[in-house]
Amino acid sequence: MAGTGLRERKKAATRTALSRAAFDLAMQRGLDSVTVDAIAARADVSPRTFRNYFSSGEDAILALLDEFEQQLLDAFLKRDPSENVLDSIEAVILELVSSPGISEQTVGVARLMREYPSLVAHSAVHRTNSARLLVEIGHRTGMDPAKELYPRLLYRAASAATTTVFELLSDSSHDTHSPSDLVRQGFAQLRFGLRQPLSSRTETA
Repeated sequence: MAGTGLRERKKAATRTALSRAAFDLAMQRGLDSVTVDAIAARADVSPRTFRNYFSSGEDAILALLDEFEQQLLDAFLKRDPSENVLDSIEAVILELVSSPGISEQTVGVARLMREYPSLVAHSAVHRTNSARLLVEIGHRTGMDPAKELYPRLLYRAASAATTTVFELLSDSSHDTHSPSDLVRQGFAQLRFGLRQPLSSRTETA
């Protein structure tokens, strides 16, 4: 039993090392440099070992999004079930973006996805944990996401706010923004009904 647990931890560590090696290569040299051989060499494993975990460099990079969403789901499940669902999601996102490593990697992946459209196409299959979060939101709200609008709309709105924050942070011209401040602003706008801020209305008048 203990041996099985150790093997699983080693496999998870290898998977993470391969993902981060692929990410580092893409950030340093561009996506074209993210070959199986280059990733394997960076992670100090064989190309065959790489293929036991991923089918391509793109999949290895996008696994970092899977990791982020798994951490989000795990943290959400630890929140008080009686807490307002939007408040729970905001608190979890704030917790994650406060971790420099997580925030840096997620922003980096967002930047790569903006620069390389092929990554966007690959990302469609990396949504397992997102689907699980939607199911959990359904449980918390007492509504079936397959039949009712609210849980699905809440999930989509919170996801859009989070994605928009990382997209904004991925633009180098916005390096001065605090991730936590942007998350708070994004969720405040959701609660406000996405009304145009007064300052913006004044400027465009």
